[in-house]
Amino acid sequence: MKLSTLQLYLLLALFSLMFTSVWSYNSFLKIEQENDRIMTEAIPISNAASQLFPLLLDQELTVRSYLLDQNDQTFQQFKNTNAELKETIATLKMMDERHPILKQLLKEEAMPLIVQTDGFYEQQIRWIRDNQIEQAALKRYSGMEYINQFRPINAKINRDIDKIIREATKRSEQASSSAKWVIAVVVSVAVLLLFAFLQTFRLERSKQVLIHRSLHDALTGIPNRRAFDEHLETSFVFAKEARTDVALILIDVDEFKRYNDTYGHLKGDWCLQKVAGTLKKYADDFGQVSRYGGEEFAVILTEQADQVFHVAERIRSEILQLNIEHRAYQPLCRVSVSIGLAVVRPHDRMQEGDLIVLADQALYRAKSSGRNRISSHEAS
Repeated sequence: MKLSTLQLYLLLALFSLMFTSVWSYNSFLKIEQENDRIMTEAIPISNAASQLFPLLLDQELTVRSYLLDQNDQTFQQFKNTNAELKETIATLKMMDERHPILKQLLKEEAMPLIVQTDGFYEQQIRWIRDNQIEQAALKRYSGMEYINQFRPINAKINRDIDKIIREATKRSEQASSSAKWVIAVVVSVAVLLLFAFLQTFRLERSKQVLIHRSLHDALTGIPNRRAFDEHLETSFVFAKEARTDVALILIDVDEFKRYNDTYGHLKGDWCLQKVAGTLKKYADDFGQVSRYGGEEFAVILTEQADQVFHVAERIRSEILQLNIEHRAYQPLCRVSVSIGLAVVRPHDRMQEGDLIVLADQALYRAKSSGRNRISSHEAS
């Protein structure tokens, strides 16, 4: 049977619609898959790998503090940090073969050094607990040698993390580009064109959400540890070039474990959100506010580093004025914070970790001196 010209046009339109529908569906499905890979693979791997160096640095600080005070709380802090490090390593060991460079780097360079470092700290802990303080004191600075050996490895890890994120983003952009090409092809099919156009906007928003999630804390909504590390590195580069100061404020919620034990974790989450909101309200105009980890927060100041004492005291007093009940915290019976701050003028021999160490030491002094106070450490 011979088809009419109109029937041929209708048949051609039907086949075109079927073909472009399948094409567009596959294109959007590919975008969803690439976005899912960013969320379920690239971001978790990046976050886990970027935690190695901060955790090693935290171990160094806690072991050195334990040598000074032989305090059970400090020893427990070391055990918690060590457990978190092992959990991070276990996560990274489950990486598949799609990241051969990072996997080889972790296996051949990072892991052997971490094992050596772990053995050193375990030996230090044994000496301290066996009351061989002098022997442990002789080796108290050896941990920084391992930390310094890890710095170039950490730089390689960060470079490969950036490569993984770039590649994942590139695949997403390529898939998005393919979807836009579909829109151009099916311009004559109005409904399909509208659908594709709306899908492109939705997926673009989804990509922005993914980027925002990777740099912000899910509970408090403020920048997370990864954003903190990136901003601190950028601040150091700027300060070196401009020969200006960088200030760091570390804030720790006093007796937060007791708060959780008394009121429950949901109330603890609410407390952290209130503290984060206060920090954002009173410190965000001076520098970047971040959740450093757990019940610790941080503020980095560059252009207004000279305001660091004013900002720190404002934070302390405003959080105290929240009047959040904490009956297990005697005699204050309300939530307070301890604050450690440090101001440095970066130079070629100084690393970002040095500023963190100074601020953390100041924070430790503030907590050991009675809490609800500010301790500072200024360095040139």
